[in-house]
Amino acid sequence: MNKILSLLLLCTLYSCATASLQPDAYSRDSAQLISNVLYGEIVGINNVSIEGDIKSGTILGALVGGAAGKSISDSDPESEIGAVLGGAIGATIGGNISKKMKTTEGLQITINTDDDKTISVVQEVSNYSFNVGDLVEIITTKGKTRVSPANLK
Repeated sequence: MNKILSLLLLCTLYSCATASLQPDAYSRDSAQLISNVLYGEIVGINNVSIEGDIKSGTILGALVGGAAGKSISDSDPESEIGAVLGGAIGATIGGNISKKMKTTEGLQITINTDDDKTISVVQEVSNYSFNVGDLVEIITTKGKTRVSPANLK
């Protein structure tokens, strides 16, 4: 029983640790790396929802549902069936709750770059204010791209 509680606690803590998708927040892994930089002009902005991660909620829900389902009967076959059904139901409910709890507001920013390409970047809403026609800096590091206002003078 202690192993199950420890695993539940670990999954709960893991579900709280999420990387920021804001353009002005960098992970420790991004420090001191060379990044590709492009400049461009915003040609479109759309508000979007960035869905939360369902993995942690699914795992936690499956564990809780499985434990609850197993306790419905003293009979081994019935408690095993209950554990499987409880785990499946718990995983579905846990995943949906996690997805809704971690959904954030985002922007889809469409940009005409200086190298004559049109790109689209989705990122979390931040303190930056973007408008069509703004000049922006597009920074890509380790496959992740962020958009921030260009400070060109």
